[in-house]
Amino acid sequence: MDTANKFFELFKDLGEQLPSLLTILVCIVFAIVRWKRSRTVSQVVLVGLVLLFLHLIVFSVVYTWVPDLFIRSTSYPSQASTIRIVYLILGLITNSLLGVTIAVLLTAIFIQRPATNQQ
Repeated sequence: MDTANKFFELFKDLGEQLPSLLTILVCIVFAIVRWKRSRTVSQVVLVGLVLLFLHLIVFSVVYTWVPDLFIRSTSYPSQASTIRIVYLILGLITNSLLGVTIAVLLTAIFIQRPATNQQ
């Protein structure tokens, strides 16, 4: 594919994620507004939301350009296995980093909660 088609594909992918990106931006504004009330929680939420925002954008770019770089460099008979391996590795990296981001957001949920007295 030529560069113009790649950019069109990237903008299409980002357009599909536009509702999620806008929701994350609204949540970032909400966390900033709540900063004075609970500073530590807001900090952790902001880190998690910024990581999530960057994750969506970065991996849209990665999935647009990276697979073709690896697939073009291989010969035809081994191309099917190369495609499978490239997408497997990209999937593992994507989901692992998304897991870290979700862990940061989950930490924000439970941070500074009072302990309950269960007996």
